[in-house]
Amino acid sequence: MKTIKELIRESLTEVAATKDIRRQDSIKRVYKQFPELKDIDDQILDVRNNRFIAVIDNDERLIKRFDIAEEELLEKRDKVIARNNIDPEFDVEKCLCEKCNDTGFYTNSKGFLKVCQCRSKELAECYEHSGMADYTSYKIENYRADYLGDPKKREKIRSELLRFMSGQNEDNESSLCIFSAAPQTGKTFLAIVICKTAINLGKSAYYCKCEDLAVIGTDTLEDLKRIDFLVLDDFADSVTMTNNVGSILNNILEIRAASKLPTVLVTPFPKNELVNKCDMRISGKLSSAKLISKEGR
Repeated sequence: MKTIKELIRESLTEVAATKDIRRQDSIKRVYKQFPELKDIDDQILDVRNNRFIAVIDNDERLIKRFDIAEEELLEKRDKVIARNNIDPEFDVEKCLCEKCNDTGFYTNSKGFLKVCQCRSKELAECYEHSGMADYTSYKIENYRADYLGDPKKREKIRSELLRFMSGQNEDNESSLCIFSAAPQTGKTFLAIVICKTAINLGKSAYYCKCEDLAVIGTDTLEDLKRIDFLVLDDFADSVTMTNNVGSILNNILEIRAASKLPTVLVTPFPKNELVNKCDMRISGKLSSAKLISKEGR
């Protein structure tokens, strides 16, 4: 499973190549239009090469002579550029994105480091690697606080989940969270967009159905123990009793709890019911978990 930082890092070679190609194209275009400038730049290059040899030979007289020659050529060059309104940085390598300076990240108005819009391709790929290939239309800007009424409560739930995801927990607060709400209330939509927001903030994150833990590859299961944010949807006591899910989940939760990594269990069931009916290894962890619930259960 590749994180957004890894994907952006892998793309930097392509970015560097594109920047160099654009620089070379700019130089060719200017030199073709203004051959006088190319002739001056060629002379400057010859002078610098000769000066390098003079430095090796420790010939102070020639060094001074080449220094004067370069100074005169640079002055002549500046005049040609000014007279013809040539961009003085036509031969300078420029960033493809001024917002992030090609790093892939920028700091927003709230001080958070975010993935830049120029990396939409890498973001989409990361969402696919992070279990959300089937949810391309799920975007946090589409979250409606007035969906099914009670907008204040829904806004509070979103804020609580965002705070939990970003690690802004109170002292001694559990790193395990139960997000409980009735069926068809949009909890899966919200869980997915919170997971996408985590990736947008440069975190490693993953979303999956709890029952799918039984069929996920071993490499991904190892990743789930250490990623920054994990969302397990459709959590139910019955799921923990089948296909070795209870054992797998217990192992994941123990390792994540030791590192205080936030994990969200999304469920339609009340917390007390889950505590009473889940695999006993899981129920103990649920009893101390943070609860976020529309019904306040």
